[in-house]
Amino acid sequence: MARPGLAEDWLQWGGPHGDFTVETKGLAEKWPANGPRLLWKRALGDGYSSILCKDGQLLTMYSDGGEEVVVSLNAESGKTNWEHRYIREFWPDMTLQFGPGPNATPLIVRDRIISIGIAGQMRCLDLTSGKMLWKHELSEEFGRKKRVEEYGYSGSPMIHQDKIIVQVGGDLHAVIAFHPEDGAVAWKSEAGGVSYAPATITRIAGRDQYIYFSPEGVVGLDPFTGRTLWRSPIEFNNGNHLTPVVKCDEEHLWVGSQFLTGGGRLLRITDHDGELRAEEVWFDKKLRASHWTLIRLGDHVYGSIGDNNVSFLSAFEWKTGKIAWRQRGFLKAQSLYADGKLLFLDENGQLVLARVSPAGLEVLSKARVADPVAWTIPTLVSTRLYVRDRKHIMALDLSQDGG
Repeated sequence: MARPGLAEDWLQWGGPHGDFTVETKGLAEKWPANGPRLLWKRALGDGYSSILCKDGQLLTMYSDGGEEVVVSLNAESGKTNWEHRYIREFWPDMTLQFGPGPNATPLIVRDRIISIGIAGQMRCLDLTSGKMLWKHELSEEFGRKKRVEEYGYSGSPMIHQDKIIVQVGGDLHAVIAFHPEDGAVAWKSEAGGVSYAPATITRIAGRDQYIYFSPEGVVGLDPFTGRTLWRSPIEFNNGNHLTPVVKCDEEHLWVGSQFLTGGGRLLRITDHDGELRAEEVWFDKKLRASHWTLIRLGDHVYGSIGDNNVSFLSAFEWKTGKIAWRQRGFLKAQSLYADGKLLFLDENGQLVLARVSPAGLEVLSKARVADPVAWTIPTLVSTRLYVRDRKHIMALDLSQDGG
C-alpha cells in the first residue's frame, strides 16, 4: 500500500514532470551529523538504471552474472516482490569500461513496465506479477548503426499520447514508436544513429516534440509521426553526447556537450510557415557538461559544469551564458529540485542539501550515503529518497522529523 500523503509517483526517467523537479513539501532544513535516517539498505547488482515508483512498489534493473534482471521491490522494506531474468549477451564491439549495465531506465505505462537492456532486449512486463507480455530484440529486428565507441543501449523509453518512443539507432531508423498493448510498431523515423543522452519530450515553438541526440547533433521529431522537424549540428570528438537538454522557455533549449570540442549552447526553435528552424544563440566552451542533470529555475540553470576531470557546482544565466557563480568541492553530481532546495548526489556518494539562487550556494547539510561510483540519479517520492550505487539500493528519510 502507498504511504499516507504520498506525492506523485515516479513513472519515467526525469520524474513526474520529466525535468527532475518534484512537487513535495516537508523536507528537513538540516540533517544530523551522520546524515539523514536510513530506513533500509540491501544488496543490488550492477547497473545505472534509475528507480521508478508506483503505489508503493519500486522498480529498476540490474546485472547478475550473465543475466539482466528487472526487479520489483517493496518501497517500505526493500524486499523483493518479483524478478524477471533473461540471458544477456554483449555485442562483440561493446566496451565494458564502465561495467555491464544496464544503462537505461524503464518506463511504467498503466499496469505494465517497459525495460531495455544494454544489448537492446526490450521487455514489457505485467507490473503486478512480472509476467512478460511482449518483447522485441531491437538490434536483431531493426539493425544497429555502429558508433565510434560502443557502450550499449542507454536511451530510456518514453511515453507520448499512448505511444512508447525508443531510441533504436538502427541501420534504417533512428527512433521507433510502439503500441504498449501488444508492442506493434506505430511509426519509424528516418535513418540515423543515436548517442547516449536521454531524450526529452516537451512542447516548444508551439508543438510537441521528441528531442534526442544523434552523434552529429540534436534532432527534433514529431512524436505523433516520427517526422524530423529540425536538426542542429554539434562539433564532436566521438559523438558521445551524454547531457539531457534543458528547456528554458517556450522557444529555447540549453544543450550541453563534453570533451575538447564541447560546451554549452542555447538553441532557439522557431516556426516559419509550418517549418521549424533551430538557431544557435550563443556557445561557450566554459559550460561543458557530461552525464549529469541540470535544473532550470527562472533565468538560471544550476548543476555540475565541467568535464570528466574537473567540474564545479555552478549557476549560469541561460539567456546569455553568463556564469553567476562556481563552487569547488563537489564532484560530478546528479541534481533534483524539491521544496525550494537542490538535492544533489555526487559520484563519490556524497548527498548534499542546499539552497541556490543567482547570488550563490548555501549548503544546508551533506553526508556520504553511497559508494563510488554513484552515477544513478536518486528518486524522491514525498520525503523519501531512494538511492543506488553499483552494489546497493537504499531508502532515506528526508522529512523534518527524519533525524
